Amino acid sequence: MPVKLLNRRYMFIIIAALGILTAIIIVKSRPAMQHQPENKAATEATTINVNQYNVRPTIKGFGEVEPDVLLDAKSEISGKIVYVHPQLRMGNILPKDTVVIRIEDNDYQLALKQAEADLAVSRANLKEMELNLKDTKVDLKLAKDKLAIATKDLSRNEQLLKKGSISQTAMGAQQTVVLQLKQEVQSLTNQLETLPAQLEVQAAKIIISQASVETQQRNVERAVIKLPFNTRITELSVEENQFVSQGASLFSAQTINKVLINAQFPLEQFRILARGFKHNQALLEEAFKNGNSNELFSSLGLSAKVKLAGDELALWDAKVERISGNLDPASRTLGVIVSVDNPYSNIQPGVKPPLMQGMYTEVILLGNSKKYFVVPRDALHEKQLFLVNKNSQLKRIDIKSEAQGSMLLIENGLSVGDKVITSDLFPAVTGMSLQAVPDAIRQQQIVDWLEAHQ
Repeated sequence: MPVKLLNRRYMFIIIAALGILTAIIIVKSRPAMQHQPENKAATEATTINVNQYNVRPTIKGFGEVEPDVLLDAKSEISGKIVYVHPQLRMGNILPKDTVVIRIEDNDYQLALKQAEADLAVSRANLKEMELNLKDTKVDLKLAKDKLAIATKDLSRNEQLLKKGSISQTAMGAQQTVVLQLKQEVQSLTNQLETLPAQLEVQAAKIIISQASVETQQRNVERAVIKLPFNTRITELSVEENQFVSQGASLFSAQTINKVLINAQFPLEQFRILARGFKHNQALLEEAFKNGNSNELFSSLGLSAKVKLAGDELALWDAKVERISGNLDPASRTLGVIVSVDNPYSNIQPGVKPPLMQGMYTEVILLGNSKKYFVVPRDALHEKQLFLVNKNSQLKRIDIKSEAQGSMLLIENGLSVGDKVITSDLFPAVTGMSLQAVPDAIRQQQIVDWLEAHQ
């Protein structure tokens, strides 16, 4: 190989090695690469500052209005109707003690007079027997006295007969007198023994006669039908001059001073109310055992309000009367019977109608006041709340709450002053930077809601 060619090859290798060495030195001598973080703007989020408030938890149920007392008036006697009150018509309201129907009572008046006459006869017979008893006692005493005298005379005649001073005939006459007097005494004694029993029989007859008089008097009174309370007439079944038999229906009416509503509530709703009864366990047990004492439910702090279903204007205060004895088999709900007093008072046409039978109502039960954190319901995300922490970062917490209309009631898990996010965040990444903006509208909604639930 020529020397010139060999020298060129070595020169190429040397130059390539020098180039590689120079590149390595340049790379090694450069400063290390540093990553610059990307500056992103913080995400804006509307928030409310949470606080604790005294709130009466509520549950809602539905039921129909029923009258407190429904009267189905029936005739207690038979007869022809001679009078029907002109206002005894369906829908009319009549006051207590109004005479609404009269039944002809001529036959009952005659029966009453006969019963009174029988009673008078029985009383007269009793007086006669009482006088007879007194006379018999006097006669018996006299007869005994005469018998004693006659017996002495008989003894004296026996002595005279032995001496021959009187005849046998006179002696026999005296013996006859004594025997007659003994017979009279025995007869009067027997009368005295039977007269008390006869007096008792006569007294019993008087009781029977008195009962007959009272029965006829009641029949006469039953001929006049009066209203037992202030009523609203719901049905009329008879007309004037119509003959009615005993037990025939006359009319139907209902009370107007009080109505009842058997509202049905899902059983799980009672959980939030039950928490307020922990310190009243004995009262709660007594309320369930007795089942009919609204004073006990008031002592437990339980009250109610009623409004027409779908109507937010009309509202009535109500009392919890009792709890139904069983679950509804179809809906698996528990009935709570509440009452509204004077449902026909304070009527406002077009705004607040009277509570009438058959109206479908919403019943709101209010429990004991208790401290809760109140948060808008739509701030909950799959059982979690989003908070802005002290470093203005997103924090997610699991929470247990009870829904109350548009709000959530929360007992634990929050602190006063925590900032709960009310706006939607997507994506909601824990630790992401946030810019908290006060949500004045939601804060005011909480204030308005509290005014209606305290």
